Amino acid sequence: DTKVRKELRRWLRRLHDELHVTSVFVTHDQEEALEVADQIVVMDHGHIEQIGTPEEVYDAPATPFVYQFLGHINLFHGRAHAGWVRLGGLRLRAPEYQDAKQVPALAYVRPHDIDLLREPEDGDTTLPAKISRVSILGSLVRLELRQTPGDETAEVEMTRERYAADPLKAGDLVFVKPRQLRVFLQDEANPAPPMHWNGHGDGI
Repeated sequence: DTKVRKELRRWLRRLHDELHVTSVFVTHDQEEALEVADQIVVMDHGHIEQIGTPEEVYDAPATPFVYQFLGHINLFHGRAHAGWVRLGGLRLRAPEYQDAKQVPALAYVRPHDIDLLREPEDGDTTLPAKISRVSILGSLVRLELRQTPGDETAEVEMTRERYAADPLKAGDLVFVKPRQLRVFLQDEANPAPPMHWNGHGDGI
């Protein structure tokens, strides 16, 4: 039961604070990990993927596995070449990948880190897509998008207030603009750190 699990998490956190002891809590629930822990260790098949505070692990995932473990994500496939990353119609400056030569790249963006525009922007900063479904989920609205029929579905989440300002509906053409995303290169021979993109055409 969701309510019982939430109350249990709060009780465990209070107990931990009162006893002042080091404790280990094992869970497959990312929300539990983020709420209860001071330090999180993310493991995959016995291998440690990342260690950090909840904020560090959520805001700066070190590997694709960590990104996928901590909540819903949208995945874009592309390539890095000579200081740029191309993801479909998106073109991102990535000086840290200056030496990359057509290296496959994966970009992850969370549903709440996407803006939907009615018109495209100048430059290669948006992707066209059609809304296939709109779901009202209490205080949130989830929109499902596809670039072309048969494509994988991308998800965008926004508040009810934000949605009410421009109530999009199924069938509407929109232009997807990530506010931030994280790029990982698929180059085992020459591993490179992930690139964080802030939505303004610059890697940071």
